[in-house]
Amino acid sequence: MSHWALERDLARTAAAAHEARARIARFVRRTPVVALDERRAAKLETLQLGGSFKIRGAAAAITAAAGAREVVAASTGNHGIAVARVAGALGLPCRVFAPASAEPAKLARLRSAGVALVTVEGDPLEAELAARAAAEATPGALLVPPYNDTHVVLGQATIGLELLDEVAAAPERLFVPVGGGGLVGGIALAVRERWPACRIVGCLPAASPAMADGDGVGHAVVSRVLPTLADATAGNIEPDAITIPICAALVDELVLLEEDELAAAMGTALREHHLVIEGAAALALAASLREPRGDHLVVLSGAGVGVDTLRAIA
Repeated sequence: MSHWALERDLARTAAAAHEARARIARFVRRTPVVALDERRAAKLETLQLGGSFKIRGAAAAITAAAGAREVVAASTGNHGIAVARVAGALGLPCRVFAPASAEPAKLARLRSAGVALVTVEGDPLEAELAARAAAEATPGALLVPPYNDTHVVLGQATIGLELLDEVAAAPERLFVPVGGGGLVGGIALAVRERWPACRIVGCLPAASPAMADGDGVGHAVVSRVLPTLADATAGNIEPDAITIPICAALVDELVLLEEDELAAAMGTALREHHLVIEGAAALALAASLREPRGDHLVVLSGAGVGVDTLRAIA
């Protein structure tokens, strides 16, 4: 299936997502939807194996390939941890290119996962381009991009399939964190046909709004990349990213969140709901907290946050 068919034919996409769900079942955990208050519920990918939703896309991409002798990825942490987990289960060596500025706790987890870690200076996009070049230069290497891949997007779509199973009625608004767009694009592909009236809101850090900037012109552009608590979503987007047209077609709104809102949402999750969430997950909760009314569903995408960061926001 071409990536263009993903956005044109939702019925075919749903079938492909169901196939991906069956293929990755042994690598992932079906995560719960829990009520946070009387009008807000959360999908807890914080409880996913590996600590984030990323294992879904990693498993979908790796299990769809045949004959790989090595797996190569680029990541600020979560995606690399997920790829390493799946590759290790399949007995494949794994090489991960990561920005040197990535959160130290996540770099430490990558090292402890046994990957060959290569740090790259600059924007996270530089690590993605370095990983792509390394994979192309290595016979038998399988590149598993963090978002710019049909199988990765279909893996993330399995979250949407679970939402359709678990949520009795479509929420008024569905809030999803956005980096490269694989998560929100995949979920939108899965739920759009069944939940046509649900407003899908993509949530980005104001410090790194690449998808919002690209959505405005229909293609990736060079955007600002400033330090952010939502480090898992930070960075520019590959020029040919399949997620830009998918998000343009299916995501209703993109909103930008400030750092103080992310810190407040992380603190709220910890103190009021006893949930540890990373800054990227806080994007969805912070956007929901801006809205005083309505039936909301928020996707809490991961729990990969260091103790020092938690102490600072608690």
